[in-house]
Amino acid sequence: MANFTDLLTVLLDEHMEEFGLPGYDCAVWRDGKEIYRRMVGVADLATGAPITESTLYNIYSNTKVITCVAALQLYEQGAFRLDDPLSLYFPVFTHMQVRTADGGLTDAKNPITIRDLFRMSAGIGDGDDYKEMGMRFYMETGGACPSAKLPEYLAACPLLFEPGTQFRYGICHEMLAALIEKLSGQSFGEYLKEHIFQPLDMKDTAFSLDALENKSLANQYRYNGAAQPLTECGAANCLIPPILRESASGGLISSVNDYMRFQQALVCGEQLLRRETIDLMRVDQLHGTMRDGYGYTHLGMGYGLGVRTALGSAAGDAPASFGPFGWGGATGSYGAIDPENRLCVFYMQHVFGADDVRMIERFRDVIFANL
Repeated sequence: MANFTDLLTVLLDEHMEEFGLPGYDCAVWRDGKEIYRRMVGVADLATGAPITESTLYNIYSNTKVITCVAALQLYEQGAFRLDDPLSLYFPVFTHMQVRTADGGLTDAKNPITIRDLFRMSAGIGDGDDYKEMGMRFYMETGGACPSAKLPEYLAACPLLFEPGTQFRYGICHEMLAALIEKLSGQSFGEYLKEHIFQPLDMKDTAFSLDALENKSLANQYRYNGAAQPLTECGAANCLIPPILRESASGGLISSVNDYMRFQQALVCGEQLLRRETIDLMRVDQLHGTMRDGYGYTHLGMGYGLGVRTALGSAAGDAPASFGPFGWGGATGSYGAIDPENRLCVFYMQHVFGADDVRMIERFRDVIFANL
């Protein structure tokens, strides 16, 4: 019978061949030690530069997990409660309006809570919903809008639904960054550097290459179907507008080694958060109509405080056991953290549109069924 490393290698290589990936990097750690690592292919098709341990990537939405951990550090200090209204910290959110189905406006019945920010149930949309607001950012803040300025712009926009009633994947976590700045007195980037990156020796993680000694950022590509060649997208982050220079939703650059250090800290507990807080983070927070907008329930997944988590019961009301938790990124990355089995996994590719949910399910099954 093949061991898990052979099974995993075959699966990953099949995925690479199917989508014509330039390369990938996959790491599995147990008890803080690397038990699997496979770096295949190139970081740039034009130059042929190979993928190495120093290769950097735009991790996009994998940033969100770091953001939520940072906010939960302040929660542990008693700086806020999850069910506090957002208006307690940013009064501009006191009287919000909600967009109705016929295009009108009505007063919101529920306040936005901090919990709503974590679980994407605040009524706040994604970047495409705020293009006009983004242009105002640009014109009025000289080309960049610091997190501290975001609340006044965002609160002026009608909510897309009543807070606490739906899930909508969007920029809620940008407001968590604003909250971190307000409560800590530091910029979001400074807070992450002092409280997460430096303690974990994450020297390859920052919001820009300018802040890093290592400049080996991999090129990005887009998958256009099996019959078409990959489209080159350049190396720079092409989803987060430059007005958000420290985007809590998807702005970080990192390496596989660095992100694994971060995930390992959540496996062992106590380095960044207490075990009780990590467990709270991975309890499913969705209920009722919130699940209608969440696309992973049929895969046995719920959504906790900024992370994909396991639904352990048949009804999906509460997890029978926690299972692995984490999130992914726009170019097809996948992160998983499993404290019970002392495991963490990070798979990285730099290709948009080459996401394969079935591959991720098989990938997850091979690792967790065999370990």
